[in-house]
Amino acid sequence: MSNLVDIMNELDYMALHMVEVGILGIDKDLKGDDSKTTILEYAVYNEFGTKHIPPRPFMRNAIEKNSRTIEKYIEAKTNEVLEGKITGRQALMQLGEYMRGIIIQSIATATSWAVPLDPKTLKEKLKRGSNNNKTLIEDRFLIKAIRYQIISKTGKIIYLSKFKGV
Repeated sequence: MSNLVDIMNELDYMALHMVEVGILGIDKDLKGDDSKTTILEYAVYNEFGTKHIPPRPFMRNAIEKNSRTIEKYIEAKTNEVLEGKITGRQALMQLGEYMRGIIIQSIATATSWAVPLDPKTLKEKLKRGSNNNKTLIEDRFLIKAIRYQIISKTGKIIYLSKFKGV
């Protein structure tokens, strides 16, 4: 891309599309190995808490703690589009991956910031055969379920990232 018209088209692409990151609506019915709870339910229960589960806001913390670096990242990607180095779609995909990484890091480090698991919960996990005593990490299912999509202003999915292990 080298001419102004191409750059304006790429900026228009960015203006007419958005990135959604997290547990996506399209995945709302996915279930973990226990097959009782969907990943969306699990994420909401942990993010906001329930009568029996304390809040462990892995998404809100990730965004709030990194808001300035996210702003700088968006600015840098926009500048790359303005300079003709990347397309608008590439900028949005890179932003999706960046945001996904921030949320995954929040989940992976939950033992350092979240309310620890209740001893009864730990005992239940051991009984089920899990050797994992980390908060928010049950067979890494939550981490694998974090992904992103690019959608048009009309709601049409343009790009959907794959599930990814970490």
